[in-house]
Amino acid sequence: MDSLTRQWLVLRMIPRRGRIATTEILDRLTSEYSIETTLRTVQRDLQDLSCNFPIVCDNKRPGGWYWSKDAGSLDLPAMDPLAALTFRLVRDSMMRMLPRAALTSLDSYFRTADERLRNLPVSKLSHWPDKVRTVSRSLSLEAPEVDESVLDLVYEALQQELHFEVVYQQKPGSEKKYEVNPLGLVFVDNLMYLVATLQEYTDPLQLLIHRMKSVKLLEAKSTTPEGFSLQGYIDSGEFGYPLGGMIELKALFVANAARHLHESKLTTSQKLTEKPDGKVLLEATVRDDVQLRWWLKGFGDKVEVVGPKGLREEFVEIAQNLLNSYGQNPQ
Repeated sequence: MDSLTRQWLVLRMIPRRGRIATTEILDRLTSEYSIETTLRTVQRDLQDLSCNFPIVCDNKRPGGWYWSKDAGSLDLPAMDPLAALTFRLVRDSMMRMLPRAALTSLDSYFRTADERLRNLPVSKLSHWPDKVRTVSRSLSLEAPEVDESVLDLVYEALQQELHFEVVYQQKPGSEKKYEVNPLGLVFVDNLMYLVATLQEYTDPLQLLIHRMKSVKLLEAKSTTPEGFSLQGYIDSGEFGYPLGGMIELKALFVANAARHLHESKLTTSQKLTEKPDGKVLLEATVRDDVQLRWWLKGFGDKVEVVGPKGLREEFVEIAQNLLNSYGQNPQ
């Protein structure tokens, strides 16, 4: 039993990334577990373990040991089906949100999860990943190409809380260099935004990751503006591109177009009133931003903006411009 305990402890010391020397294993057995043994015994343990587990020696002096790249995870107790399903769903839906270094360290768990689900005797859980999907109602556009080396450094800057220098393309043919104080990453459909402050300024703004041409980490530690939180920044409507404050929206919908508003409310305090002609009047207090206009435009001629006056005038102008465009013969 003493040999089994010692070998199990030795196995747990072998890292997923990097290596550990036999001499370090010997020292840790003594200092951490009060196990007195010899270097020769440790070497013999490792040789025995390598016959049954995918661990490899680099044959240096002193010898260094590591797990092979294709090794699955080794956990006691073994990964249960629900945990395996969770790892599978995380991999399928959250890959972009994890730094590459974290994904590398999780590779063995992902492989173990796949094997565990594949080898389940008869379980409905094993088929669950084939039965769930997420679908966006917005038009699916191709994601812009992101430089992986740039992305890795942005992740590292966020993780280590460091400033970095970036060459940023504001528009085609126009590049500028900034010192960036990173605050957080936000994923909007296929786009990745870094919320940050620049230079000596303290007002947060958004930088598109795919417009970053090069990144250089700096020694300066990042700081968070007073009162800032990433969720608070999002909740304030910054990703809706605000144009003003709150407004009292009044919009007249064709009945079919308004049907979803009974189930998915625009706001919790919205009011829907059916008119004699069958149309539905929506009244709601909403943020005056670009996102609101995109949403209203999506209904085409199935909605009429009644108020406020300024917003109605914008849509009158849009309608007139469309009439002018479609009134001409296509070229």
